[in-house]
Amino acid sequence: MVLNFDLPGFLAAALAAEPSAADVLFAVGCPPQILVNGVLKRRAVGGLERLSPFQTEAIVLHLLAMAPASAGERLRQQGAASFAYSVPGVARFRAVVFTQRGTFAIALRAISEHAPALESLGLPPAVRAACSCPNGLILVNGPAGSGRSTTLAAMVHQINITRACHVVTVEEPIEFLHRHDRSTVNQREVGTDTPSLAQGLRDALQVGAQVLVAGEVRNGEEARLLVEAADTGLLVLSSLRGSDTASALARLLSLWPREERADSARLLARVLRWSFTQHLLPRPDGRQAVVEVWRAAPATTAMLAEGAPGARELAQVLRDGEAEGQIALDRELERRVRAGQLDLTAALARAALPDQLEQRLRQAEGAK
Repeated sequence: MVLNFDLPGFLAAALAAEPSAADVLFAVGCPPQILVNGVLKRRAVGGLERLSPFQTEAIVLHLLAMAPASAGERLRQQGAASFAYSVPGVARFRAVVFTQRGTFAIALRAISEHAPALESLGLPPAVRAACSCPNGLILVNGPAGSGRSTTLAAMVHQINITRACHVVTVEEPIEFLHRHDRSTVNQREVGTDTPSLAQGLRDALQVGAQVLVAGEVRNGEEARLLVEAADTGLLVLSSLRGSDTASALARLLSLWPREERADSARLLARVLRWSFTQHLLPRPDGRQAVVEVWRAAPATTAMLAEGAPGARELAQVLRDGEAEGQIALDRELERRVRAGQLDLTAALARAALPDQLEQRLRQAEGAK
């Protein structure tokens, strides 16, 4: 049994062997695992062919020793905690430690020391255009592992190098580090610099933030503060979980009490400027970003003002707005399948309306 597991050394070797690795997982009963292009690879080392409860606990204790004091308290009270973890000369990681079936598990996601440039991510031009908005709300949505944090960081970097303004981020945890450039970027971590996301949002209004970047909102208070900040004239960037724009907006509106949702939908329609919902899907040489683009236009804002839009109706509105830079998710999936850039099975697994997408693609194949 390995008693003094060299976690930094293991991570250095793992990333050297798999530079495109996304996550490193530790769970009782199996060896360490590395997620590469969406596929888990087991990487056994001497004494760690099957991790024991004692070994995963030792890894957790090592990580918590490097984490803010609040992380241990969150783990005890809530059963999970996330925080940043650094291996000098190797990488920074977003660490998530959590309990499962009475034991510990750990997920480490490698993140760059520096925010990426927008052009390196293969995103649509609309993302760059959104960074020029003087005010309002911009959302970056997607399922877990879709690169939302990376896109947000790239947008902050774009604002930082092109605009002279005060940017305040409220993150849990801080992932990418931003150096002051044309803008001044102050980054605050929940649990270290502020007790909660909600308090961080309130503070941003008091310190003269012109651009506010918030982590994923999870309750009605955070949602209200986010939208109200955008309504006061700030440019607000945040993220939501959702497989498409319709589901992401529905989730945001569901955070308000039922009796407040009609007013909240109208307010959201007034402040929302852009919404990007992205997926990272396989391609022969790695993964590609596929992005649905919603922008404020008469048809989209009118639909949102009436409440959470349905997937079918919103897809049609986005298709009709292609000339304005909007992109319907299924239309983009269809385009990539036709171009040979994406497998049909992968496209259907992510489609908002998979039956319709498959029918169009089958008809096109039969017409050849």
